[in-house]
Amino acid sequence: MPIIVQPNVANPVWDDLRIVPGAFEFIGSSDPTIVDWQPAGSGTTFKVYAFQKTNEAFASCQMPHSYIDGSDLYFHLHWTPKDRGTEESGNYVGWKVDYSIASIGSAFGASATADLSDVCTGTDDLHELTSSVQVSGAGLTISHMIILRIYRTDTGTDDTWVGTTTAQSPVLLEFDIHYQIDSMGSNSELSKE
Repeated sequence: MPIIVQPNVANPVWDDLRIVPGAFEFIGSSDPTIVDWQPAGSGTTFKVYAFQKTNEAFASCQMPHSYIDGSDLYFHLHWTPKDRGTEESGNYVGWKVDYSIASIGSAFGASATADLSDVCTGTDDLHELTSSVQVSGAGLTISHMIILRIYRTDTGTDDTWVGTTTAQSPVLLEFDIHYQIDSMGSNSELSKE
């Protein structure tokens, strides 16, 4: 007997669509650099992506079938100053995300930019989280595709980070999209119906 997935519109919940740095695509001319990071200065040394100004990475993702058609998306990213939290306290990182979105059978539109610039709170090795940027979900359906350019730039005052070397650059841990769900999946292969 097939399982019927019933929508729960009255009580939607949230989930993350995650794009980890290992899934990034690179063009070669302005790639972030893999660097060593040893949290708290001891223990295991991890390999992470440090972003200098003008570094960029690309990704694409598909919205899961649990997504509530037409609901808004909330872009944000997780990052760390590594061992530069104290030195960079109060300084900004100019994180940006260019994106274009299309549902199945729709054309991708001109890109838009989500400004995720964030201030360093002053603690070494801190897991920092940018404020979310709301992106309209009007007209979007399950399985819509999102193409992304994730980068660091300074448009004037949004990146006051002092460190200029790769070793002194902030690390991007993950780019996420919060979205609302109302079911475990869809009742048919290509729609919620």
